[in-house]
Amino acid sequence: MSTNIYIAKQAILDIDDNIFAYELLFRTEDEDGNFTALIDDDLIATSRVLVNALNHLGIENIVGEHKAFINIDKEFLLNDLILTIPKEKFILEILETVIVTQEVIDRVSELKNLGYIFALDDAQTCEEYFENFSALLPLVTYVKLDASLIDYATLNQHISKFNSYDVEILAEKVETIQMVIDYKKIGCTLFQGYYFAKPELIKKEAIDPHYKKIFHLINSLDKDISLDELSEEFESNIDITIQLLRFMNSSALSMKTEIKSIKHAITLLGKQPLKQWLLLIAYSKSNSNNSKSKDNVLLNMAANRAKMMSALMLELKGDATLAHEAAFVGMLSLIDVIIHSHMHTILHELKVNESVNKAIMLHEGIMGSLLELIECVEHFDMDYANKIAKKMKLENITLKKALSEALIAKNF
Repeated sequence: MSTNIYIAKQAILDIDDNIFAYELLFRTEDEDGNFTALIDDDLIATSRVLVNALNHLGIENIVGEHKAFINIDKEFLLNDLILTIPKEKFILEILETVIVTQEVIDRVSELKNLGYIFALDDAQTCEEYFENFSALLPLVTYVKLDASLIDYATLNQHISKFNSYDVEILAEKVETIQMVIDYKKIGCTLFQGYYFAKPELIKKEAIDPHYKKIFHLINSLDKDISLDELSEEFESNIDITIQLLRFMNSSALSMKTEIKSIKHAITLLGKQPLKQWLLLIAYSKSNSNNSKSKDNVLLNMAANRAKMMSALMLELKGDATLAHEAAFVGMLSLIDVIIHSHMHTILHELKVNESVNKAIMLHEGIMGSLLELIECVEHFDMDYANKIAKKMKLENITLKKALSEALIAKNF
């Protein structure tokens, strides 16, 4: 179920031509293979940019130590999906189409108090613009002026209205050296446009979860089920689990704890943030032509490995926590071929703990031995599989039962 995902970034420079931040831009591929930014729903566009940046590409890989500007409309601003955005890495650009109401003012004020940073996108110098946005100017940090839409001859007459607020002014769509000189004269300290850099398209093969899996997991979060049962639901959905791990281990989230299992990850994140994150994926997949793609055999294979690892660990140790950790090893053991990247790079990016890392990379420890055993079974090397089982004191009948139960389990 892999498909290409896209995102574009454009550099924002400071007055000394150093990179200050990047703007992340929505991009998609049309039926003719051309890249376009056109979409009729700003909420969907924002959701897709966030999912691609946080889950597929990794925000650190896109912008490094810098921040990212991202467009938001009124619907996204008022939706709790906005709380999935790591405030340490993003600056929220309020679109010029937003009609400012008291509800909008209160929401921006609330989020600002939580640490979110705002910018006004495509600010205008006309009276109508100030009538609509004047109440937000004390709450925002940046104001973006579209140089292609503003008559420079009249700009000086209006710039004082912005300068009276504690905002930094960014000139965007700057295309000539004269525009740079002119906007520096009026006090702009940040610049964006073709004169400096065109948007850079980033493309990657992404793991595309089905709608039914997403909503099944959301429904599971609403039910009064145990953490163990919830963990098993995620262990059966490898594609979503991979995205979850990437999201949690984004540098923007400052996750310091090494993740040992899906159960551990769910505990760290919490059910409500987890539900919001799943809803973000659902929004991002709206109108997607890929939602009916066929299951990937590798994902089914990884899910079966997770089930086998869990079953064998339970038989050996009778410990549910260890069983979840073993399932975690099983599901990650094929991640390199699923997302087409080097295993050591992925495990470093996901910040898995040392025992998980060594089990996958070196077959060390009890989980490493179980993984090696399962790989032997998959390659029909039962002689070596039985040697491993004997060394681990797994009885032959127990081995056959555990493996057969896992292998005949339904595919997800």
